[in-house]
Amino acid sequence: MRVRVDRTKCRGHGVCCVNAPDIFTIGDDDHAYVENEVVAPGREEDALMGARNCPEQAIYVH
Repeated sequence: MRVRVDRTKCRGHGVCCVNAPDIFTIGDDDHAYVENEVVAPGREEDALMGARNCPEQAIYVH
């Protein structure tokens, strides 16, 4: 599974970081990003939770 953040849509609410802090981080520009696009085994549900709860629908999981 891969995850990415569309930084043109992200407004830095941080909901993804609350749901999956080991996957999503808020950068110095106040936008979310992922350390590694490939989600570690067993962390897929956390990545999906972060995407589902993003108010801007800026997170894509595939």
